[in-house]
Order: sequence, then structure tokens, then C-alpha cells
Amino acid sequence: MKIKTPIPRFWPGAARRAVPLAFAAAATLVLLATACGSSDSGSGSDVLFQAEDGLVIHGRVFGNGAPGVVLSHMLNGDQGDWTTFAETLAVRGFSVLTFDFRGHGKSGGGKEVGIADTDMSAALRFMRVRLNRPNVFLIGASMGGTAALKVASREEVLGVVSLSAPVSIRGLSALLDVERVASAKLFVAAEGDGKAASDAQRLFDLAGDPKQLEIVGGGRHGTDLLKGGDADRVRGLILDFLEQYRVGL
Repeated sequence: MKIKTPIPRFWPGAARRAVPLAFAAAATLVLLATACGSSDSGSGSDVLFQAEDGLVIHGRVFGNGAPGVVLSHMLNGDQGDWTTFAETLAVRGFSVLTFDFRGHGKSGGGKEVGIADTDMSAALRFMRVRLNRPNVFLIGASMGGTAALKVASREEVLGVVSLSAPVSIRGLSALLDVERVASAKLFVAAEGDGKAASDAQRLFDLAGDPKQLEIVGGGRHGTDLLKGGDADRVRGLILDFLEQYRVGL
């Protein structure tokens, strides 16, 4: 099932304007990244950056093109879930950042889902300040999608892709945020994935234009939508969305 509102070929938003950053936060971010450097881990380069509360977040950078893309994983997953797709985006000329939410993968702390958006905000700052990519897309799977919508409600981005994002999960809610996301939005979920399809529909209904809803077959969730089943279709939807809104950059 496809529901799509009219989307202009050129969206006069973040593609041409970067969000101002707080000097102190930016300075801390750059100093940490410079001190830690990066190491080649075979696929991408490992990086470290700080969340607002000082927690160190582990990430990985792929490619050196523009614009930037930040990929965020599901609850109980890690950034490795995105590696194959990150490599695909890098080949297509994007700079890509994956990262482990706190309490996941190599990042420290506990699984504080209710503040997952603060980790994603830190990833966005890293992309803009350290990688010098002011124009950025946010893509999130499940919990990561909810966090992406919250961040996009207060930061100017090129667009947001939400894969199986719940309206709310363990204290993290996009219910009051999604209508404030001014950039283009793509919601994707599988019809057999519990509440995922109905939550995608609800978020789509609350969101303003431009927006697009795609309900695919099967019951895969989050980044698993990129494996088997309708994976080719889902990858195509995301890539088409990114190409549409990178126009003119």
C-alpha cells in the first residue's frame, strides 16, 4: 500500500541552510574527536564523540561525499545492523555515520531509551561539525526512527526516513514532535509486523507535508526490512527518497 502527498521536486528547507550550533557543544565535540582520532576497522573508520551529558558514543564513518546521512539502529541492536546499507550509500556519494546508542554495542551507559534522541543529536552534531556536512538526512530503525523524528522536530535536516518506528517506546515518544518536522518524511513498515503498520499510519497522519507512507508485505521489523522479502523495494524507496532531496546540493 502506498500513500503519498504531493512532494515538490525542490524543497526549500535545510538543503540550503544549516542549523546554528552552540559554540561550547561544538568545541567539545571537535576536541574529543581530534583527541581520539579514528581507526580503520576494515569497513568504515571508527570514531568517538560525546553526548550532551558527557557519555562517549562509538560510531563509524563511511564515505566522504555529500550530503551526510546518520543511521540509527533498533533497541537491542547496534550500528553493525547498518553496515551493508552504509557501504551502499557511501558508494553513491554520501558521507555516512552509524553509531551505537548508549547501552548498546561499544557505547557505555545503560539502555536509557527515553533519552535516545540526545545520542542522535550528538551524532548529528558530529556529522556537521567534525565531518563538515551541514546538510544531513536522518534514517532510523524502530527506536532509532522515533529518535530521528524527535531530533528532526528541533533541528533542520534534509529529510527523515522512519523504518518501523513506534509512536512511543519506553519513555521515548514522537507523538507531539512529528507534526513539527518540517522536512520531507518517509514512513515504512511491514503489514505483518504487529503495531508497526498502524503506528506508521498514525505518524503519517500527524505529520505535515511533504510526507510518504509505504506499507510493504511480510512481517520484518526495522533494519530487517533490508534483508529478504521486500528488501529490494525498501532499499529502492530509501535511495529514491535520498536522491530526490539531495537535488541541488
